Amino acid sequence: MNRQLMAQRWYFRQQPAEKVDSHTFEWREDPVPDLAEGEFLLKTLYLSLDATNRVWISNWDIYMEPVHIGDPMRGFVFGEVIASRHPDYPVGCHASGLHSWSSLIVSDGTGFSPFPALGGVDLAEAFAAMSIAGPTAHVGLHHIGALKSGDTVVVSGAAGAVGMMVGQIARIAGARVIGIAGSAAKCALLRDDLGFDEAIDYRAENVSERLGQLCPDGIDLCFENVGGDSLDASLTHMKDFGRVVVCGLISTYNSREPVPGPYMFRNVIMRRLTMRGFVILDHVDLIPAALHDLAGWLREGRIKMPVHMIEGLENAPDALNLLYTGGNTGKLLVRVA
Repeated sequence: MNRQLMAQRWYFRQQPAEKVDSHTFEWREDPVPDLAEGEFLLKTLYLSLDATNRVWISNWDIYMEPVHIGDPMRGFVFGEVIASRHPDYPVGCHASGLHSWSSLIVSDGTGFSPFPALGGVDLAEAFAAMSIAGPTAHVGLHHIGALKSGDTVVVSGAAGAVGMMVGQIARIAGARVIGIAGSAAKCALLRDDLGFDEAIDYRAENVSERLGQLCPDGIDLCFENVGGDSLDASLTHMKDFGRVVVCGLISTYNSREPVPGPYMFRNVIMRRLTMRGFVILDHVDLIPAALHDLAGWLREGRIKMPVHMIEGLENAPDALNLLYTGGNTGKLLVRVA
């Protein structure tokens, strides 16, 4: 391996007070080492930016090892193998996994999987749907939320990657789906392009009042990605024995002060709700079956994943803040190479 080959990489330097800023990460170039037996070299094509990235660099007690100061920043990546001494990752194949914000990655395969060929499906869209958002939606709906045909499902953050997948998968299962998003344009996309039955613009409408109008018989399943007022609105209108899947609380991730719990938490008792937090990394055994379904639906055109593409790894830190301002529509990706 040429010792002069250099990898561009972001390192975690300082915890942000609120949003990611110019002090949070440090840009470096590192030499790429020779491959040992059982390793491969991946040229990163796309980096996934996800709300949980902010949690990984916080001082919270979280569900996995955080990114420590001085470590490469972590994320879900997709790339092409350009050199290999690993039998399962030949040159020319594509792979995806959890690794670093880096242009070139040397790996023994830990945390990676070969990426299936999906004829006729754009690689960026396939990665956006199948890397983390699609499995999260699939497992969260079916195995955590016990989705049934005929359910009324409400999903917040519906114009984000997970929310879009939740709505489309729930519709495939025969549910009625209402999305909550942050603009009239996003709501139109959900209804007109992605098949949501209804959509609520939380910036222009009273979400609780609108849910009362749209769900006069109540909500069977709330898939929560936002928290705060959104969660309160859904809790207000849950059916008896409804289910609440807490996948994300993105409205709270940049807060410097303790965040109050939901004011309508009493309905957990009054409506005898099941409310469960959910992280897809706890359910890796269920991901292959989810990917099988997702691949089929993508090939058939039954699901879509709009992609919000940012050009250049150097722009990843600034782009991450789009997730917390509602500045993205669909899956936020960085085109690295």
